[in-house]
Amino acid sequence: MNTHKNILLHLSLIDGVGPGIIQKIIAQKPKKLPWNDLYTFSLSDWIQFFIQEATAEKIVSGLQNNDWLVQEQSLLEKHQISWTTILDSDYPELLKHIHLPPSVLYWQGTLPSDDIKIIAIVGARKADQYGAHAIDLIVPSLVQYNITIVSGGALGADSMAHRATLDAGGATIAVLGSGLLCPYPRENRRLFGRIVEQGGAVLSAFPLRTEPYPGNFPARNRIIAGLSLGVIVVQAARKSGARITAQFALEQGRDVFAIPGPIDNELSDGCHALVQEGAKLITGPGDVLQEIGIPFEPDDGKRVKKRRGAIKLDDPMQERIVQSCVRPQSIDELANQLKLSLSELQTHLFDLQIAGLIEQDFSGMWKLL
Repeated sequence: MNTHKNILLHLSLIDGVGPGIIQKIIAQKPKKLPWNDLYTFSLSDWIQFFIQEATAEKIVSGLQNNDWLVQEQSLLEKHQISWTTILDSDYPELLKHIHLPPSVLYWQGTLPSDDIKIIAIVGARKADQYGAHAIDLIVPSLVQYNITIVSGGALGADSMAHRATLDAGGATIAVLGSGLLCPYPRENRRLFGRIVEQGGAVLSAFPLRTEPYPGNFPARNRIIAGLSLGVIVVQAARKSGARITAQFALEQGRDVFAIPGPIDNELSDGCHALVQEGAKLITGPGDVLQEIGIPFEPDDGKRVKKRRGAIKLDDPMQERIVQSCVRPQSIDELANQLKLSLSELQTHLFDLQIAGLIEQDFSGMWKLL
């Protein structure tokens, strides 16, 4: 006997039957009517569900063709892919409450329970060193507070967010604009595997063999926003997918955070426009944590803000020095590790010390402030 789960999966595989149509069916179906009886419905029966005749014809024809459902179920089993529907208890609670949520979700890995807070991080595919630093300064603190990071699995800022989360020992969700058997971009297949291995999930609302058509990505962006309490936009052009995700978040009543950037960089334009439109400007993880109700020590917030504001993002060597000072090191250790002369290194150390990023302790070891 077919359950509601199999019927909803079958309906979702029919061309032209999207979440809106399926929501109508769910709303109009008499509670006592077995889901399996929908297979016996005539054209006139479907029209009584306030479905247009052309769409009703597609539904009648589609439900008569069992091949699509059997093929999808076979692929799900073969590739050990989990799936759920809008009517099931394991469907993400936050996502369930957006306008026209996806009827079916597919994923590999582990979805977080509803008591785990999720924050989205999105940005430009051409995100630069500045964007990478912003992500690296914010993500570890979010992970420390057991926050799951969701993004779109794309190149650029999305990949940076996923990797920073994994490197910090956290869980992350990649939401694809394609089916799970056609992961896009192909360059990130290894990253997707790592996400699953480290307790996160790769998720899609599209049937398994769906190619990454451009029209899929707005739907993906709605899901990213819908899964999260808030969306952090790292770098974005004025017209960009990241801004679209932020707009979806606003429509869904979620928080939108924007990281400011250099005024002469077009990748800052989208973030600055969001701030002008009411997004919260953030300069560190504390701004996000406090907004979603997680206590954050003010001193920690100031330290992160100070470090982020002062670092010279255009100097790769100073970046390496800062990274090396995560563990206290002597000047000789730093010089050997970085292959710098003592005079060159001392110049950099002085600049970084003045900037408030590092300090020399009583034993002569250099470390982060």
